[in-house]
Amino acid sequence: MLLLSLVGEQPIPILLVHRALKPERHLLVCTDKTEAVARQLHALLPHSELRPIPNAYQLADIARRFQQESTPDTVFNLTGGTKPMAWAGYEIALRQRADFVYLQSEGKKSTLYRFRFQDGRLFQQSEQLPRLITLEDYLQAHGLDALPSNPLVNPQEVAVYHFLAEHCDQCLHNLKYPAFEIDFFIQRGNQTAVIEAKSGLSKARRKREAIDQLTTITGREYLGTYTGRIWVTSRKPGQQLWELAAAYQIKIVVVRLEQHAGRFRLTADSKTQLAQALDAVLGEREPEHSPHLNPEYR
Repeated sequence: MLLLSLVGEQPIPILLVHRALKPERHLLVCTDKTEAVARQLHALLPHSELRPIPNAYQLADIARRFQQESTPDTVFNLTGGTKPMAWAGYEIALRQRADFVYLQSEGKKSTLYRFRFQDGRLFQQSEQLPRLITLEDYLQAHGLDALPSNPLVNPQEVAVYHFLAEHCDQCLHNLKYPAFEIDFFIQRGNQTAVIEAKSGLSKARRKREAIDQLTTITGREYLGTYTGRIWVTSRKPGQQLWELAAAYQIKIVVVRLEQHAGRFRLTADSKTQLAQALDAVLGEREPEHSPHLNPEYR
């Protein structure tokens, strides 16, 4: 099978469709604006080839290129790209009665819609994709090195990590990059989120520092706008900060610690609030998952 994908600004939909369909060849059709994204994907995807197009808005030229590239077993991935690219892809799929797909990422789930022509009619089916990527894949798809987790530095971080490791599919912590640090990077299914964990509102730091860090890390230039945002703090922010966080779609969780068997852990109320935030940002977890803890923090 030949998969022809229209590359947009977000790499994860392309990566997920590739992992789901397992093509023998994969053409990454990109523009000047999305070529960097395509190159990052090309480094991750076996059997992929770059196909830059000079003008993403010349419908007839794009359709002609698609027709030249396609084969009898081509599947068109119309998830990304510009609207004229999608129109051209659909036109050639219609002309050649080729299959095409679209990935829906809203609703905290990855739903792949497949379209097929048969007996002159167009049939549609959908499937919810299982977890197909890791956090390391996610980082590399966005052009970041997959770094190892650095040690946890205080009781709150350890307590939060224990909870996250039991309620997420994967959890990385204290990732240090030249421009920023990630306190916790978590995943459920194919959904991810960054958590900024603060023990309080330090007078030596800007009160909105956590908000600034989260919006920077999850900006288009780094981990992309599909990445969720959670701010964990031991002190409740003021109303203005709370409203500002909400405007940036940041969930705030105020946590407290208690000591049990010589180890700090989150209070019951803190666990409830953090669990609700995870469900809101990542979607509910599938019941068959089992917890996994880094042996260093057992």
